[in-house]
Amino acid sequence: MKAGSPPPRDLPNRHCGFTLIELLVVIAIIAILAGMLLPALSRAKSQASKIKCTSNLKQIGIAMALYSDENQDQMPYAWWYNAANDSADVNNFHYLLQPYLKRTGFKAGTTTANSDFASLIYPCPDRLKENHYRQYKNYGPGIPGNPWKISYALSQYTLVSFPSAVTSPRTEKVTSVPRPSETLAGVDVSLELNHPAVSTLGRNGDGTYDLGFRHGMRHPEGSANILFFDYHIGSRTRRQTNDVILNFKAGRN
Repeated sequence: MKAGSPPPRDLPNRHCGFTLIELLVVIAIIAILAGMLLPALSRAKSQASKIKCTSNLKQIGIAMALYSDENQDQMPYAWWYNAANDSADVNNFHYLLQPYLKRTGFKAGTTTANSDFASLIYPCPDRLKENHYRQYKNYGPGIPGNPWKISYALSQYTLVSFPSAVTSPRTEKVTSVPRPSETLAGVDVSLELNHPAVSTLGRNGDGTYDLGFRHGMRHPEGSANILFFDYHIGSRTRRQTNDVILNFKAGRN
């Protein structure tokens, strides 16, 4: 120290870190913000999944229109039973529409993981999160139904008769639908059916639904995307299907 210099003053102690109360306040603020943001993020994710499924059905509708245009106005069948020659590689609408989506033929595979039922436009993200079938989380020995998770189905009434003749799955003509903008062509299918053909709009006798009312809420409290025969997409809950026609042949002479 130089002679004559003033004595050094004590520097104030610098405050380092946070007190416990400050940390608790910050944590509380983060928790409040998370509580506000997470539901919004969840809704956004759910809406994105619904939009993806809407797009899938729209593309299925385009493929159906192309198929009918090349097959004398005939509708693709949803599903038909081919007796001893029954094969999931050919007995569903996925097989018929495959040429408009992919160069290789449709392969059902043995599980969802190796199946064309879960490739291209056919898997719905929300469907893949559900049980395999009804109360069965996964498929395995002794589990009834199909070995794949199926996301979409067509109307069984595309067939002239159902079940169809085993040698000839004859289908109706698109121009035979009297009110196409109100008539169901394709739809999200429920985990309770898990089959490519739907036959009812409402509740079945065993309390299950053919339609997959899964978007926004867990099935059957959510909504189902519906492809109509004019190829527009609509959305309905299980309480909003009174304006939808499934059996367009009812009352036909």
